[in-house]
Amino acid sequence: MTSSPHPLADEKYVSFTTYRRNGDPVSVAVWFAALPDGSFGFTTGGDSWKVKRLRNDPRVVVRASNVRGVVKPDAAAHEGTAIALTGDDPGFAEIERAVARKYGFMFSLVRFSGWVQSKFRPHGAADAAIRVTLISD
Repeated sequence: MTSSPHPLADEKYVSFTTYRRNGDPVSVAVWFAALPDGSFGFTTGGDSWKVKRLRNDPRVVVRASNVRGVVKPDAAAHEGTAIALTGDDPGFAEIERAVARKYGFMFSLVRFSGWVQSKFRPHGAADAAIRVTLISD
């Protein structure tokens, strides 16, 4: 018997909330792709603030949102934990493939844009993949 997909699996954007050292929540809209093991993932810059915050506190809250991170009316809050992976970590490529499958041409366009930007900022951190494990609802 297979379980039904998580309600967030079909969402185009989610509001991804991490926490500062002082406990203040910070939310940002991200793409969100389901992974075969039931977790979710997305990619981001390796030097992004969300990656830095996750190093200090792995707790996250995820809600369905629009592209600007405005939470959809009546969207449930899904708590969980997240870790940041680099290109050398097992699982990085799996997350990248899942996001590429879900977002197709848009993912390719964003990757190309990031590559172009890297030519002008050669000292930036490498990309990161975020693996999100939600607590069962």
